[in-house]
Amino acid sequence: MFIVDIIIFLLVLGLLIFVHELGHFVAAKACGIYCKRFSLGMPPRLFGIKLGETDYCVGAVPFGGYVKMAGQEDAPLTEEERQKEYGHVPAGRWLSNKPIWQRFVVFAMGPLMNLVLAIVLYAIVAATGAEVPEMQVDNRIGVVSPESAAAQAPMYRVEGGLVKVDTNFSPETVGWETGDRILSIDGNEVSNIVDAEMTAALSKGKRLRVEIERIEPDGRVCRYLSPVEPRVSSDEELARFGIEPFETAVVTGVAEDMPAYEHGIRLGDIITRANGRLVDRSTFVKMVEAVPEGETLELGIQRGAGAIAMTLRPQTVGRFLDVRFVPSIGFEDAGMDALPEVLAVAPEVTEETGLQRKDVIVDINGQPATLALLSEIERTHPGETVTLALRRPAVLFGLLQEATTETVELPIASVRAIGVELSSKTVFHRVPPILVIPEAFRRAYHDFALVMKTLAMLVTGGVSPKSLGGPVMIYQATTRAAQAGYWLFVRMTAFISVNLFVFNLLPLPILDGGQILLLSIEGVRRKPVNIKAVERFQQIGLVLIIGLMFYVTYNDVLRWVKSLVP
Repeated sequence: MFIVDIIIFLLVLGLLIFVHELGHFVAAKACGIYCKRFSLGMPPRLFGIKLGETDYCVGAVPFGGYVKMAGQEDAPLTEEERQKEYGHVPAGRWLSNKPIWQRFVVFAMGPLMNLVLAIVLYAIVAATGAEVPEMQVDNRIGVVSPESAAAQAPMYRVEGGLVKVDTNFSPETVGWETGDRILSIDGNEVSNIVDAEMTAALSKGKRLRVEIERIEPDGRVCRYLSPVEPRVSSDEELARFGIEPFETAVVTGVAEDMPAYEHGIRLGDIITRANGRLVDRSTFVKMVEAVPEGETLELGIQRGAGAIAMTLRPQTVGRFLDVRFVPSIGFEDAGMDALPEVLAVAPEVTEETGLQRKDVIVDINGQPATLALLSEIERTHPGETVTLALRRPAVLFGLLQEATTETVELPIASVRAIGVELSSKTVFHRVPPILVIPEAFRRAYHDFALVMKTLAMLVTGGVSPKSLGGPVMIYQATTRAAQAGYWLFVRMTAFISVNLFVFNLLPLPILDGGQILLLSIEGVRRKPVNIKAVERFQQIGLVLIIGLMFYVTYNDVLRWVKSLVP
């Protein structure tokens, strides 16, 4: 799998670089500039073919690429070296001797082609469509965190298209709810909750005007304007509304000895309401768990095109709260006979019990551990405490944490359940043909605006430089997206391409934006910039870029090390 991930990463990187350098190359050829080499990858040259005057080749270092043109010198050449390299080329075909507008086009076409690539990729996914997680194309709100900005946001009703927001009057209601739709933020359309939270992350200290659509209990659809300022919690760096995407509660399993089976709930049913409230998967589970013992629960269920209402009494069961177990690495094929491993555990549980992420359970109450035994004890012993003997693996060959064996006492909470297994919903999403091109431009513009806002907040301090990533982050993003499916993979590639478009236009030496800056100065002065000044400019740029690469790689490594530590 690792080899496949590396291949995917190199293919994505190769595509982005190829398209970028192709922009420079085509523009140079169109302007009659002599191009000695078109290389995908950096020297030394591995292989290639010479067609006409140009050597088309692949370099040994897979990061980067370049077009070698007469009259372009990233590192200054001596007159002797210049003559040896390009002495046979007519002066009129040198980049440095071309009009300013032609040189501008050559440097600008590389970044521009990255933007074009993003638009093409977005058009492809919009036109072909794919089966995607519902949350990727749904703007409904799922869980609303208590005490969050969303939970305490005032909501003013929108009547007949008119918005009344007067702080001298009380809002009609307070707090966003599960099932609400975020239609727009500051007038910009919102397509999914992930995009909404991304907007919040880049709006620290800013009051946003959020338009909300809500289906009232009587079935009326109402719109509200909700002025809200995203907050930064104590354990996070970015501002948030405090919401999660909506996950439709689809029944994918029914336990035979539980209330759901007895009342005829079937596979494929969708639980839409509980005690009159709209619910998604997470909010429904929380509601059921909190039902007082012995009381009933009213459910609204969608079955096909019909709706069913039923009342049932949840059963008391045991549950490990805020802990999730999975088959330990190496035992995945053993199913429920596998050793349990802690996939996730809440910080408060770790503090109370000592249980940590990646702990492998080897013994449960004196019996050899399996997932089946752990599940059985959890379900049938509510209110009790289980003794777990565990193996804590070494981290980074014992440098960060040595391998140990521990024993912990883990409480089993007493909660209510109806005996259903719930999964998220996937939907087939495709844009109508007439909207493919507008959607592609909209997504590309959305990404561009997001990157520009991030850069602005890096300057003002709204976003920490620690959030910057380099090759490792790109590798992780592309491989995870590829594992999630074609749709997300192509979109992630498009997003990275927009990032490269913006990055390469920054007015930094040795970047295309730096060259464009020098051309702009030359145009204003009506004479070339002093060669010594250009050399110093390029030297400073080289130091800055190398420093930036070291910094973002340091961030990548630090994030990786943190991911290893429980």
